[in-house]
Amino acid sequence: MTSSTAIRAAAVVATAAMALGVAAPLAEATEAQSLARTTVTSTDEPTFTAAEVRDLIERMKADGGSDTAEIAQFEAYADRLEGKGPTKPMPGFGWSTIVRKLVVAGFRHGGVWLGKVLKRVSPKAAKYASKHGNKIADAIDAVENWGEHALALALMKAGLPHDIAGDLAKAIIIIAA
Repeated sequence: MTSSTAIRAAAVVATAAMALGVAAPLAEATEAQSLARTTVTSTDEPTFTAAEVRDLIERMKADGGSDTAEIAQFEAYADRLEGKGPTKPMPGFGWSTIVRKLVVAGFRHGGVWLGKVLKRVSPKAAKYASKHGNKIADAIDAVENWGEHALALALMKAGLPHDIAGDLAKAIIIIAA
C-alpha cells in the first residue's frame, strides 16, 4: 500500500470513527503519519518570547476572571525563558503542558499568541478563529493527547468546518511543539 493510499484510508476510517464517537484511539494511531507531513511554511521561529508570554498574561488580567494559579504558571514560564526562572515546572505540570495552556489562553484572550497561530493558516480559518476563539479554546482544551488528528477531530466535533479545523490543528501543533 502506498503512503498516499494509506493516508486516504486513514482519513476515511477517521471520518467514520468520528461519526461513531471512537476517534481518539484512531487519532493517536495515525499521529506519526501526520507529524511527518507537517511542515512550517514560514521561515521565522514559531516559539514564543518572555515578552509575548507577559503580553498574554496582561491580556488575561485585563479580561478578568483568569485563574491566578494559571497566571503564576505562565509567569514562571516567562521567567524560565529569560533564564532567571526555575528549570523545573511547577508541581503537576510539564513545560509542554504549560505551553498548551498558553495556546488555549491565546485563543481566549487574543494577542501575539493567537497571531502566531493564525498567520500559519488560511485567511478563512483566521477570520473564523477571530470570531470563535472561545469555542475553539474549549474544544482544544478538552483534548488530552495533543496531536494534529486529535485536535482536528475535536474542532470538527465542536462544529468547525473540516478545512478550518485541519488548518488550525496543523498550526497549533507547529506552535505547541
